[in-house]
Amino acid sequence: MSRKEIEEIKQKRLRHTLKYVYESSEFYRRKFNGIDFDKITPETISKLPFTTKQELRDAYPLKICCVPKGRIVRIQMSGGTTGQPVIVPYTRRDVEQWKEMMLRAFEIAGITQKDVIQITPAFGLWNGGFGFHFAADAINAFVIPIGAGNTRNQIRFMIDFGTTVLCATASYPMRIAEVAEELGIKPAELPVEKMLLGAEPWSDEMRNRIEETFEARTYDIPGLTEMGGVGTVGFECPLRRGLHMWEDNYIVEVVDPKTGEVLDEGEEGEIVYTAINREAMPLIRYRSGEISEIVSKERCECGIEHMTLRRIKGRTDDMIIHSGAKFYPSDVERILAGYGITQYKIEVGSKVRVLFEGDSRLISKIAKDFREFIGINPEIVALQKGALERFEGKAKRVVRTW
Repeated sequence: MSRKEIEEIKQKRLRHTLKYVYESSEFYRRKFNGIDFDKITPETISKLPFTTKQELRDAYPLKICCVPKGRIVRIQMSGGTTGQPVIVPYTRRDVEQWKEMMLRAFEIAGITQKDVIQITPAFGLWNGGFGFHFAADAINAFVIPIGAGNTRNQIRFMIDFGTTVLCATASYPMRIAEVAEELGIKPAELPVEKMLLGAEPWSDEMRNRIEETFEARTYDIPGLTEMGGVGTVGFECPLRRGLHMWEDNYIVEVVDPKTGEVLDEGEEGEIVYTAINREAMPLIRYRSGEISEIVSKERCECGIEHMTLRRIKGRTDDMIIHSGAKFYPSDVERILAGYGITQYKIEVGSKVRVLFEGDSRLISKIAKDFREFIGINPEIVALQKGALERFEGKAKRVVRTW
């Protein structure tokens, strides 16, 4: 798809979507009252107000929905489980759109009908496993919809059925590696060749650790339920210089988390999404809470002409402030993974404490890196292997003690 085609589709779909939500949703009719849509383009979309997660919570169960209940074929729920749930409805066309976006990811990663695809994210209200399943089913691949948990069984199935593609949360492969070694199996001997990993931020250093451990190639797959689910908004190309965002389906902005001001290319801020090709609940200027920056709007060497976004660094509510320094768990992971450390926890209260499983002789080196690269001087504690809790879904790296 050429840049010219992308821009033409964006213009057309944005114009249609704005008119559609105004006519179909009382929520957006109130929100957009008095706005001249003829003056709104992808370049001037910042004139529209934001949509927030709190508004979605307040709209429970279906107050923002643009279609009658009879046209809804499924619902999913946002990964956040505290407070009022955020429900996202789907029409049949929305499910197809989700599948088509995931098929783009499969195509880019070279996943074909010959692959055996093991899907480890949960199948439930959280959208985790479904997007992978829709695409794998569409290409007639051998699908193992095993879902979350039971790591020993996961490994058994990989061996018995010859799993070549693993779909998982970003922290799960190293848990698989740990259990495999306990069983006397070298992770590199497992048949997995490719991994599609997401649902949580993960550093390049952790990527290197995973790939060295399994001798497999990893791809970062973004996506959030509010935009339709895992894999809907973009994917990482084989050059892996960032995430290509599917601009024919989503308009992507990066804004200052405090002021809401749109930031320029290369400036880090909060990602704002506008869905322009969804039907049941297309959200306009939705504040995702994800932190990243636009790397480039030029054609990638891989041939894709959609914009490139840096891999997600964290979320606005994950940010930690300590001694005047602002940082994210991924910053800590980047340093620890460089020493081969994959199991860690960050305790945040009146002070910051970093606990990791590994050699205590590394503490002084780690402390130096924290001071140099993050600007913090936390208490650092080395623990015996197995001392920290293990997770088979999203890893809970941060514990706030106040």
